[in-house]
Parts: sequence; structure tokens; C-alpha cells
Amino acid sequence: MEASMGTVRRVVAPAGRPYRNIGFFFLALLAMVVAGFTPPVPGTPFFGYFSRAATPVAVPMVIHLHVLVAMAWFALLSVQPFLIRAGRADLHRRLGWFSLFLIVLFTVTAVPVMKHAFENGLTQMSRNAALSMLAQPVNGLVLLLVFYALALWRRRRLHQHVACVVAASLVTATPGLARLGLYVVGGMQGILLVIVFIYATLIAFMLLAKFRYRQPVLKSPYLAIIGVFLLAHSMDVVGSQTDVWRAMAERIVAVW
Repeated sequence: MEASMGTVRRVVAPAGRPYRNIGFFFLALLAMVVAGFTPPVPGTPFFGYFSRAATPVAVPMVIHLHVLVAMAWFALLSVQPFLIRAGRADLHRRLGWFSLFLIVLFTVTAVPVMKHAFENGLTQMSRNAALSMLAQPVNGLVLLLVFYALALWRRRRLHQHVACVVAASLVTATPGLARLGLYVVGGMQGILLVIVFIYATLIAFMLLAKFRYRQPVLKSPYLAIIGVFLLAHSMDVVGSQTDVWRAMAERIVAVW
């Protein structure tokens, strides 16, 4: 979504600009995340942030800050494509660098939020179960940083840049999507539905790149991204139940 480094401050975006409507995808993803974080999920430590944020029930300040940063991140994801669509590549680049600040804040606030969720989980489940649940947020944070770094690195390669941004958005959205799946469907079926949605989204973007933008599937960045998601989901579902992961999680908790 990068434009050439010219001297013109404002240019008119071509009508056929690739991914000119992708901002609507990010907005829809944000809506699902907000929906997922609104109701409490019975039988889980997920208390439903947006349904209790304005109540007298104490919510740690770091959670409020993390939510604000996450909302700003999604807002930036949504605005950036519309800036390109409006021919404001200059502002798109400036806000792109501002995203570095948001990613640092997101990481700094995510760690105490994970700690709070772990301690809250200990009141409702065994220690081993709480340690296993740490796999998803830890993996998610690592994946977000990896995909963000790749998006920044490949910012002049349009299709690779977009693929990494889409992957980063799905990683960021996963906690909200998982809560939405648990609330609407429930149990493992709800989680599986979310996983199917993630892969279906990646495949849809890959097919879009192939049939609309003539990008070869075998060289598609989405294939590598799907492979990374498969590894991460295998770790979340299977690897998190192993003694090896729980030992690693114990070390993480000890640092807290």
C-alpha cells in the first residue's frame, strides 16, 4: 500500500487501485472484536470488558490502556487503506511510522494483561489449565510482532505488505473472535468456527490476489502465513497441554 516517493504531496488514486476496499474488512473485523469483548462468557475467566468497563467493578487501569491501544491499532489499520484510496500516500506513510509507537505500547500493556488473565484464571481452573491458556496470548503476541515487522520490511512490495497486515490484523483479532465464538456457539465448536474463519479469510485473500491481481499461488505469501498459523494453532490446542510448554509458562509466570 506504499506509493512512490515523489515530490507531489497529493495524487489522485486510480479507480482500479488494488485493495482499495480493504479498509471495510478491517472495520468489520473491529466490529466482531468489540462484539466478542462485550458479553461475559459463562464458565470461563472472560468477564466481558465492554459490558463492565463503565460499572463500579474494578478493572485494572492497564486493561483500559491496552484496550485503548488495541482500538487505536484497529482504527489505524482501517484508515490507512482509505488514505491510499484518497490519494494521500504521504499521510499513509507518516501514520505507518506512528504504528511503531502503537506496537510498542501494545506489547508493553499486553504483558500485565496476560498476567491479570492468568491470575483470574487460577480462581476458576487448575494451575495446569491456566498455564495452558497462556499459550494463545503468548503465541499471539509473538506472531503479531513477527507479522508487523514483515509488513514494515516489505512495505514496498504491495501484495506481500498487504498479506502481512492482514495476518497481523487476524492475530490481533483472535482473542475477541474466540470470545465471540465461545459466547455464540460455545465450547470447542465455537473455537473451531473461529479457526475456520481465519483460514477462510487467508484463502479468500490468496484467491483474490490470484484471480484479480494475477499473483501466482505457489509464490503467494499467504501460503507461508497459513503455515505459520497452523503451527501456532497446533501449539495452542496440542502443544499447550504438554509438560514442556507448562515448564516454559512457569518460567514466564516466575518473571512476573
